[in-house]
Amino acid sequence: MRPWPTKAFLAFLAAAAALTASARADDRIRTKVGIGVDGKIVGVAEDGLVMEVARAKRTISFAEIQRVEAGDFPDLKRAEIAFAEAGEGKAKAFETAAKLYQGLLKGDVPQWLRVVVSWRMFGVYAESGRVAEALDSFLEMAKTSPALLAGLKLPNPVEGDHDANKAMLAKVEGAIAKAGAKPYAEPLMNFRVGLLLLEGKPEEVLPLLEPMLKSEDPQVRQGAMLRQIEILLATDKAAEAAEVLAGLQEALGADQPAELAYWRGRVYEKQGKFKPAALEYMRLPILYATRDRTRTAEALWRAGQALEAAKAPREEAVSVYKEAVGSYAGTAGADRAKRELARLSAK
Repeated sequence: MRPWPTKAFLAFLAAAAALTASARADDRIRTKVGIGVDGKIVGVAEDGLVMEVARAKRTISFAEIQRVEAGDFPDLKRAEIAFAEAGEGKAKAFETAAKLYQGLLKGDVPQWLRVVVSWRMFGVYAESGRVAEALDSFLEMAKTSPALLAGLKLPNPVEGDHDANKAMLAKVEGAIAKAGAKPYAEPLMNFRVGLLLLEGKPEEVLPLLEPMLKSEDPQVRQGAMLRQIEILLATDKAAEAAEVLAGLQEALGADQPAELAYWRGRVYEKQGKFKPAALEYMRLPILYATRDRTRTAEALWRAGQALEAAKAPREEAVSVYKEAVGSYAGTAGADRAKRELARLSAK
């Protein structure tokens, strides 16, 4: 008769079962086209996460990834859901996502998870208007995982925050000097132009755009054209800005309708056409509300300004300012709208 298993043998079987379970496909990556890939995330490559699927390793690029889930880190799924909800306009979800992502880094965690958290935290900072933190996150990824930066856009610096802007300018200048011809150098140069527009003289910034306007990358050229429009408006050259915008509209086609509407509004506003300006600005919250929360909030604030300049009924401007404050809390546009509401209520 075979003897009953000893306690030690039973413990061995339990450990083996646990090891087998940990090797099972309990992670999932959902792609932007809606495909769910099940397997085990085993590492990070230069351009994506490495997953073991049916005993074969597969790299899923960061550009493809919509959501990451991991059986060993249940809070990652919750963080990813909160991040997606924040992108859909739920402002408080950014705070939830940030806490969950940061909590994931406690203790000894795999490098792939640290990379995912860095990537997502940049999005949290950028979308919630935390510009300095977004820049720090961008520069950290440039050192460790530059492929993560593909397609990422640094948020616009905040007007009036002079100390923070000057500190960021010093960091950016140093990073550009070290970046050389690396792909992330051009987004940094674009961000530098934005800082100099606020902290320097606009006319002195134009020469910095020349290499960007000649870039082989169409996205870099288009970004430089947007900056060119901004500089021309800042120097009261509305007619020239309108010409550049017309060329940009032809280049972009239907690719960036929200950005084009915003800049049409800026041109109309500079030309003193306040009602058409307000209508263009309002396209963002009505048609493209979730594309860029920071830009949409600013458009609402500018719409309120344009309505006031057009001497529209007071309640129309108040309604627009309230939408910025209520739907886009935490952004610079919402803060500006809040100040306008305080001013109007004091009258």
